[in-house]
Amino acid sequence: MPISGGVGASQVFSSASGGKVYGYNNINETTGRVVAPANPSRVKISFHNPGANDIFVAPVNVQNVLGTSPTNPSDAVLVLSNAALGGSRRVYGNGGTLDITGECQGAWQALAVTGAGTTNPLTVMDSNYA
Repeated sequence: MPISGGVGASQVFSSASGGKVYGYNNINETTGRVVAPANPSRVKISFHNPGANDIFVAPVNVQNVLGTSPTNPSDAVLVLSNAALGGSRRVYGNGGTLDITGECQGAWQALAVTGAGTTNPLTVMDSNYA
């Protein structure tokens, strides 16, 4: 007997998990904090900044080239700071949104722009379905 069901019904089988939403109100300007853990099933991650100050988001690990061979990269921890923003993307304040699809399964971190203080909001949505 085949399995059947309507859209969203309990018998619908999919890799989608319904999405995970993370809400923060304490992104600071001095130390990057993890805002989404690694998820090997992630297809899309969205960052929304409802606050007034810009926020930088970046993967926790980036590719570093070992020695002089650009064909031998490896994971390296990215220590995000306002003095070293390479590897990050800016999510503008007052409603800015950034969607990343595809190769985004690793953990993600966030840091507020210099002068923003310690109470900046950020909403993160992690989806296993594009």
